[in-house]
Amino acid sequence: MQLRIIIFFFITLFSNIEGLLAQNYITHTPWKLEGADNRIDSIRKGTATIKFVFDDKQKNDSAASTNFELVNHAFNFGVSLTQMSSLSPQYQDMYKSRTKELFNFVTLGFYWAARDERKDLTEYKQQMKEKVDWAVENNIRIKGHPLLWHESLPKWVVDFKDPDKLEKIIYKRIEDLIKGYPEIEYWDVYNEAIAPFKSHVTPSGVTRWITYKGGIYPAMQDLYSFVNKVSPEKIYTNNHYHPTDPEFLKLNEFFIMQDVGYQAIGMQAHMQTHDNVFTEDELWDLVNSFTPLGKKIQFTEVTVTSSKLFSNWKDHQVFLEKRKEAKKNGNTLNLPSLSEKEIYQSEYLKDFYTLLFSHPIVSSITMWNLTDRNAWRGHAGGILDIELQPKKAYFTLKKLIKETWTTRVNTTFNIENELIFSGFYGTYEGEVIVNGTSYPFSFEHIKGNSSPIIVSLSN
Repeated sequence: MQLRIIIFFFITLFSNIEGLLAQNYITHTPWKLEGADNRIDSIRKGTATIKFVFDDKQKNDSAASTNFELVNHAFNFGVSLTQMSSLSPQYQDMYKSRTKELFNFVTLGFYWAARDERKDLTEYKQQMKEKVDWAVENNIRIKGHPLLWHESLPKWVVDFKDPDKLEKIIYKRIEDLIKGYPEIEYWDVYNEAIAPFKSHVTPSGVTRWITYKGGIYPAMQDLYSFVNKVSPEKIYTNNHYHPTDPEFLKLNEFFIMQDVGYQAIGMQAHMQTHDNVFTEDELWDLVNSFTPLGKKIQFTEVTVTSSKLFSNWKDHQVFLEKRKEAKKNGNTLNLPSLSEKEIYQSEYLKDFYTLLFSHPIVSSITMWNLTDRNAWRGHAGGILDIELQPKKAYFTLKKLIKETWTTRVNTTFNIENELIFSGFYGTYEGEVIVNGTSYPFSFEHIKGNSSPIIVSLSN
């Protein structure tokens, strides 16, 4: 009897410890991910036919060999460059190098406080041009964030009292951004549209303009109508920090009913408190709840920290106030990265990315902080450490994106025949060798394209 009691005691003890560890997110219990690999194969991959054509009418009846590989996913694996501006030139170069190694999509920050038209913007515009040019040169797609927001405003906009006059300023700013950066294909239109009148938001000229328009819903209708007049070919996103808020679903349902011109629903996932960490079921159910709307879903800002988590937002605010006070006194207060949490971060991100990549309506995942240096809110939310050296999560994501979810073909065939292969959608590069001569080529493998891909070859 005593032995049974002792055994029961230890079973209970270990169960409680296991539960406590899971609750504190020190260890990660692997997600089930049932059917995820099969969904990825059916959603993100497809069969394509390549027809090689010679410009110089070379004899076609020849043995050939070819090797080619995926160099740029159709899916957007992204990271924000907003953090980069706070870094020294040395770290900025490292930031760009690491970004190029792993990602094909970047977010650039166009916050009104930073791009204040009443100040000299020469340096700002030059820095932004360099970022845009770098992304274009490296075949990295770009999102602008945001066209309008009720936060991060110049003081004169906060104090602005005439909403009719401010509307003209708002629309001119938006038009200048969209037309001034034609390379940017994606835009967050109004960031966090259901939040302007929440208690934590300071009233401003922007919130007064929303009231003047009749509230959030009509203001958003007018805003999206305007951006579509300026440039209807862009991909516009309705983005929010708390996607599980029922009001966010209602706003998107309103958009659908009113035929608002937008292409994607943006969901943030800053998991810095226990109650903000998604379980597998919560994440899957969230995406499914928006699926009937027929829009793509972009995970626009993802943070999985390797520092301690706070229990809830109230506890988190205590730390943020202390951090703000330290900053006023010329000090810094950041949360250190913990070795055991780096393992957790790596394992959680592997499951998080796999689940979302396996869902048909998800089109992008953007990491908000690449490095722990100057990371948002002082959390160790990067996949690089403070010296911009890779943490475990960096290697985990790199293996997924560059090895597991990639396609390489190396085969021989008759150049007269069409070549059929199955692979991930995106941009491919390679060479074909015929009669000892190498011909480089590239092509796009596009979902839904049933026609042969014509590849023209010339010396």
